[in-house]
Amino acid sequence: MQDERDRVGRFFLKRYNSAKYWYICWYDPKTRQTAGVSTGTADRDAARQALLDHALRHERPTVGADAQLAEVLQAYYIHYAQHLPSAPAQRAAQRDALDLWGDANVSALTRNKQLELVTALRERGLSDWTIDGRLNRIWAAMSWCKRDNKDLVIPEQITAEDWKPVLVDRDRTFSLEELAALFNAAAARPENERYTREHWWRFLVLAVGTASREAALRELTWDRVDLRLGRIQLNPEGRRQTKKRRPTIVIAPTLAAELAAWREEDVAAGAATHAKVPPRPPGAAGTLGTRGEAHVITYYGKPLATREFFDLLAEKAGVSGGPNVIRHTVRTWLAEDGVPDSEADVFMGHREEGSPTGRRYKHRRPEYLRNVADSIEGLYEAVAGLLTRSFKSHVTVDQPAPDDPHVRAAAAMARRRGETRVCNFFDPVAAEDSGAGGE
Repeated sequence: MQDERDRVGRFFLKRYNSAKYWYICWYDPKTRQTAGVSTGTADRDAARQALLDHALRHERPTVGADAQLAEVLQAYYIHYAQHLPSAPAQRAAQRDALDLWGDANVSALTRNKQLELVTALRERGLSDWTIDGRLNRIWAAMSWCKRDNKDLVIPEQITAEDWKPVLVDRDRTFSLEELAALFNAAAARPENERYTREHWWRFLVLAVGTASREAALRELTWDRVDLRLGRIQLNPEGRRQTKKRRPTIVIAPTLAAELAAWREEDVAAGAATHAKVPPRPPGAAGTLGTRGEAHVITYYGKPLATREFFDLLAEKAGVSGGPNVIRHTVRTWLAEDGVPDSEADVFMGHREEGSPTGRRYKHRRPEYLRNVADSIEGLYEAVAGLLTRSFKSHVTVDQPAPDDPHVRAAAAMARRRGETRVCNFFDPVAAEDSGAGGE
């Protein structure tokens, strides 16, 4: 007589006479025969564990009007979510739900329970956008389970009006110390050497230098960065401008130096891995890239799909607030630094005055947003003194050769503004003449 522990649903253990190992068997209605797979073990207890694992992966649980949330989330992940690009985000949502709610049933997820989760995640510093995503993923798991279990009753999910009466990021700004904490978290060496934080660093440098929304920076490609002219075109060709406008902005010297170094790194990595980042063609000094698919910010060669990376960065830095707070911080800095609102508004992507023809060529004028560029450079300078990693424009050793076209472009930009502090870091000759050098 077969032990009941040797069967889970339609799967059962069987050991053939001439076989060394136990097999997991089941009836296949398509072939009308018994199919099987080896457990790879002769130990019966180990085979039973393999049977349980196999059944969990291949058999959806049958539930009634109620079910334990942990079982629903586990079934959803094993049978569906683990194969999605958003699998890490799903694991994070499940972890947060089970940490707070424990072994609660689906029916227990009342409005108050959901608000408890929102409050707990806010206290951890997660942005409203990420919290909304956590809730959506938990309810997606329950909805998926309900497709095969019509009797399952799912509580109504709270809406934005229930928990977003006041957005925590609205009108908030980072202090210089908080901004530096983000940079230092990005510069720190990860505990696991398999991972990199370079995408954190690139995002922060660009966010401060452009005051752009995170989506525009995640989608930024090298073909829209021009160091010869000192401009970044945030809106791709062919993309219709929406109310969240993406302007063409000026590049401050520190951002120029960082971009030049990043591009050389990407070209070197592309040559080593046959990636789609071609070398700069002859005669195209300062033009960063010719292929639209080469993103400026990547994680092991792939563009960032969501903004959740920033929540992890903020958590590591011990700072609360989303990426949009950096945008508010830069705009506040420009206002306090006396930059005219007309220039600051253009830089932030607000609608500008003038004829369409004039606006089309305005960004090609030498004086374009000069006050903004000077003020942004001042923000970099203010933060630099609090960082554990130097900006490229502040590194006085192992710097690029003076004849590098990117360095020449950034140095020329600094000279046009009369800024010798930054200019001298690019030009050893000028540094020697001025007495600044690397002292």
